[in-house]
Amino acid sequence: MRSKKVRIVLLIALLCWAHSFNTFAAAETLREGARGDSVTQLKIRLFDLGYIRSLKNASDKYTADTLDKVRRFQALNGLAQTGEADPQTMEKMHSNLAVKAPLPEDRPTYNIEPDRVPDIIPEDMPVTDDSGYLAQGSSPYVYKNRQAGYWHYLSDRMRVVITRFYQAEGQIEWFEAHITYRDSGKPFSAELGKSGTRLASPLKLTQDAGAVFAINDDFYRFRVVNEQRTGIVVRDREVKADRTYRQNRSRIPSLEVLAMFEDGTFKTFASDAYTAKEYIDMGVTDTWAFGPALVQEGEVPRYFYSEDYRTYREPRTAVGMVGPGEYCALVITGRTPGSRGATFGWMAEKMHAMGAREALNLDGGGTVALE
Repeated sequence: MRSKKVRIVLLIALLCWAHSFNTFAAAETLREGARGDSVTQLKIRLFDLGYIRSLKNASDKYTADTLDKVRRFQALNGLAQTGEADPQTMEKMHSNLAVKAPLPEDRPTYNIEPDRVPDIIPEDMPVTDDSGYLAQGSSPYVYKNRQAGYWHYLSDRMRVVITRFYQAEGQIEWFEAHITYRDSGKPFSAELGKSGTRLASPLKLTQDAGAVFAINDDFYRFRVVNEQRTGIVVRDREVKADRTYRQNRSRIPSLEVLAMFEDGTFKTFASDAYTAKEYIDMGVTDTWAFGPALVQEGEVPRYFYSEDYRTYREPRTAVGMVGPGEYCALVITGRTPGSRGATFGWMAEKMHAMGAREALNLDGGGTVALE
């Protein structure tokens, strides 16, 4: 259940939730003829919301086409249709209440269905209580059927179900995991030693941490060692890294942040939304930085349907939150004759179909692992 050439530093159990933007208050009104970084950021936001289909040849100039796109946004958001990006328009555009453009009729479609669904009835399934878990103090129940591609773990506090799927048409193999916790249970992150500076196999990290289920995370230590910008990384309320990029979806990784709050809620943010200290002050216990966000507020983001979003296939890992205490994970194998990996768009559609309200892409390629 692990891709070849695994070289992972960190593991997590599960993560993810909604995408949010800082409230934006423009000090100026942008209009046709204006140019500069403010116009570029305006176009990026319109791209995120689906009003602009491509940024490949976008300039920093406020053109007649930009005016038309702003006017369309204003019409769908109940604002005066001036075509000018005034403070009221910009504040609405950067809020969680911004109305997205309708999905384009010519958007790409993805076949996310497997060739078959395993028909598995676990052997000697124990009796559960009203909450669906074993009675307090009971020994865990474990069912493994590698040939069929089905694994089931059940205890007095959590349930993990993993299923392997395959699609011959797309040449893709993937594993879907659904995890639920009793009461206030939540995932955690594990590192090798306090500094997390050395490499270890996923299996060793899983065993050392006493984890039942584990996947790779954002692999931030690789970026530290290679003196790259790491993104905002907090682990157990300790700041691990605090250097990030300005929000830009064309960069991979985009370093968008996945934050876990004390109650187990997950929420995704723009790469530069907050500093590490600000996250901690908000009540965040852990953050992970990679991206892109795959599902936000129960929807696949509009930018996955753009004309120029990345479409290359790789082994990949994603995590999502159905609700606090209920999570899902997706691990896709690749770089083999039978499985070529997946695109971000395919992953986004699959995580949405798995019930994720919020989901984030984690480090992929050779680090992809599931234990």
